[in-house]
Formats: sequence, C-alpha cells, structure tokens
Amino acid sequence: MNYTTASSYRSGRNITLANWNDAIASTYLVNTISLCFGLLIGICGNFLVILIYSHYVNKNHKGQGRFFILPLAYVDLMGLTITISLNLIRNTRHVLFPGNFTCKLLLFGSYVVGCTSLFLLTCIAFQRYRKICRPFSRQMTKQHLRSLLLLCLTVGMLLNIPSLFYYGTTTTVHPLSTNLTGTVCQKVVPGTTLGLRLYQGVGAVVSTINVGCIAYLYLMIAKTIFRKGRLKTLYKNRVPEQQSSTLTSNTMEFEENTKSATGNPRKKKDSIRRLSVMFMILSISAILSYIPSWVLIAIETNNSEFWNEMSPWIFQVCLILRRMYIFNHLSNPFIYGIFDFEFRGHVRRLFCPNQK
Repeated sequence: MNYTTASSYRSGRNITLANWNDAIASTYLVNTISLCFGLLIGICGNFLVILIYSHYVNKNHKGQGRFFILPLAYVDLMGLTITISLNLIRNTRHVLFPGNFTCKLLLFGSYVVGCTSLFLLTCIAFQRYRKICRPFSRQMTKQHLRSLLLLCLTVGMLLNIPSLFYYGTTTTVHPLSTNLTGTVCQKVVPGTTLGLRLYQGVGAVVSTINVGCIAYLYLMIAKTIFRKGRLKTLYKNRVPEQQSSTLTSNTMEFEENTKSATGNPRKKKDSIRRLSVMFMILSISAILSYIPSWVLIAIETNNSEFWNEMSPWIFQVCLILRRMYIFNHLSNPFIYGIFDFEFRGHVRRLFCPNQK
C-alpha cells in the first residue's frame, strides 16, 4: 500500500533520499498532527479507564457485567500505540522505513489488535444477549469469560500470521530519477497473489460474520428491552392497584433472591439495561469506524494507482477515512463516561475531590 501522491514529487535532478522523504512527509503533515492529538487523547483516556475500573469499579461489583471493559481498554491502548506508531513512521519516514522487522511487527500487531477487538465486541454482545434475553438460563461465569478472552486473542493471532509473509519492507524508485530508491513498508507480493487474496478474503468473511452477529444480538436485546418497557407500562395502566402491588412484590422478592448482597433490585435492572445500551453504542461506534477503512482497502486492492490519482485535499480526506479505524481505540472512554454513572463519578472525584 503506497500513499505517495504525485504532488509530493520534486524534480529528479540533484534530489537526495532525505529531500524526497521530506517532500512526502510534508503531504502527511495534517494527518501527522491529527495522529499525535489522537494518541494523546487515547492514551490518557484508556489509562484512566484501566485505573478506575481496576482499582474502584470492579472491586465494588462482583458481577460479570463489566468484565470485558478492562481487557478492551488494554487492547485499545495497545492498538493506539501500535497503529499510530506505524502510521507516524509511515508519515515521517515514508521512503526511509527503519527495518523489515519493525514493519512486520507493527503491521502484525495492528492486525491482531483490530481482529481481537472485533472478537471481544462479539463476546460482549453474546454476554449481554444472555443477560437481557435469557435471564433465567445459566449465565457465563468468570472462568467462561476468561476462556473467551484467551480464545479471542489466540484466534486473532493465528488468523493474521500470513501477514508476516505478505507484508514487509520493499524498495521503491523515485518516479523522476531511477537511480534514487527508498524503502517502504507495504505488501511485498503482487496484489493478485493467490495466498494474499485468500488471506484478505478470510479476513473479510470473518469481519462480516462478526458484524452480522453483533447486529443480530443487539437487535434482539433492543427488542427485549422495548418489549419489557411496554409490558411494564401496560401493567401499570391496566392491572388493579392491589394486584399490581402483589405482582410487584412477588417480582421484587424473586429479584431480591437473585441479586447481589447489596443494591436495590430496581436499580440493578436499570444498570443492566444501561450497560447493554452502552455496549451497543460502543459496538456501533466501532463498526462505523471500520467501514470507511474496509471500503478504501477494497478500492486500493483493485486499483494500485488509487492514491496517486487524486488532488491533495481529496488525498487528505481519504487518508483520514482510511485510518478511521483508530477512532475505535480512542472513543470508548468517552462512551463509558456517558453511560456508566459509577465510572463518571469516580473520574469526577479523582479530578475534583472537593466537589460534592
């Protein structure tokens, strides 16, 4: 994948490799600044999530509702560090990429964290589905969740092992001076190579299945929450007051027997639904951030000159869309802050200890 635009080239006379690299880097300046800003926000946000949930929130809740938040925060932190480091090097040292091992390691790491993140979102959706739509069936234990976490990471690594063979550093020639060559990090085999096509095809199928599962599970969750809300309203409006009181008393008694040692059962139900909505928004945000990247990957795979055929401004817009997947790794802390009241309260007390 070569992002070098024709507008970044200078005359081939007396140009050095450093001059060539600087000319290319200047076309990435806007994107470089955006990446640095995103890295700062993402690292601070995910570090805060790890701090709050590991030391405060999870210690106060013995349930499994927030189990995946910490692993997802670690994956997002690694994803930000790896993907932004890779793209910053590509931006600033496009034809001076520092080593084949560095290229393979960063690309492999970026693919693994992206794949693992998507698998985790599917596991979260399945967990919320059982919690909301199948509340009386056997729920997943912490051991089950840990096994799923390990499975997500293992499958993510195994699926992306082929990237170590198809991507790396390769030489590129200056378009105006055939004597000047640079080193770039990209595919090392033609785009029509059968193995590469199979690898990309499997990745596309796995991603599509994950997105389909997430969409279906949250559709079922949304229908269940909506139906329970309507039934609650109907009972209040149609059931006589004494009968409604008896029904509510029996329901509360059952919930009291199934809830944790502390906490109001009504608040617990509201918390479960709010967490489900939070994870739903989180998954929608992730999928929307990946779609532009997937579309542009499909285009550039079938058109090797795609990035060289556009104006500088269109190039900047497409480059941001191509790397929009990074938004998935930095947006989650903001979603937690909106929907998880306890997380928000701990953050407020951390930064404003004197505020009541």
